[in-house]
Amino acid sequence: MSRTVVVQYRTRDEAIAENQRLVEAVFAQLHRERPTGLEYTAFQLDDGAEFVHTATTTDAEVLPGLRSFAQFQRDIGGRVLGEPEVCEAAVIGSYRPVAVGVAVAVAFVEAFGKRDMSAVAGLLHEDVVFESPRTRLTGAAAVLAALTEFADVVTGVDIIDAFGDEGRALVYYDMHTGPFGTLRTVDHVVLRNGRVASDTVVFDSRQVTP
Repeated sequence: MSRTVVVQYRTRDEAIAENQRLVEAVFAQLHRERPTGLEYTAFQLDDGAEFVHTATTTDAEVLPGLRSFAQFQRDIGGRVLGEPEVCEAAVIGSYRPVAVGVAVAVAFVEAFGKRDMSAVAGLLHEDVVFESPRTRLTGAAAVLAALTEFADVVTGVDIIDAFGDEGRALVYYDMHTGPFGTLRTVDHVVLRNGRVASDTVVFDSRQVTP
């Protein structure tokens, strides 16, 4: 079960920059290590000295286990005025837009499933690398030719799930074909400048072996 905590505090004027630096270090470590079980946001209000942190956790040990968070807490008594206000909150709704990498990867897979090869071509980076259980290709022309050939037997795709960030995504889907039936498939897509720079496709190759 998740737990959401909101913390608000005011720093001393001379400690504003140091507090901001320490908070940024926490997020830098989070982005490097990508722990699960945590959604964490920090705000600096418009007067500069007031900070608000929100953390929703399913694993209470995520933040305390971070070296950067321990450094943030170490001298907090000397940076803040009074005691931080801490309260638990109930989440009644939330919205997060789909990351760019996920949106592009899903659009790429769906265009292939519809055999819209002009849309597929528009999403390929010129130096794209494509790998599947049966082949490895480099360059937009070669990849587009191979995808066009295989698309002739594809009758559609059903996206099951997709997740990722701005630069990469995993798309999990059923690919329906005439001669091979339905192939449960995963694409690992890496983006460069908003286009597919790498696409690694995984499925059970035994289903397409004559």
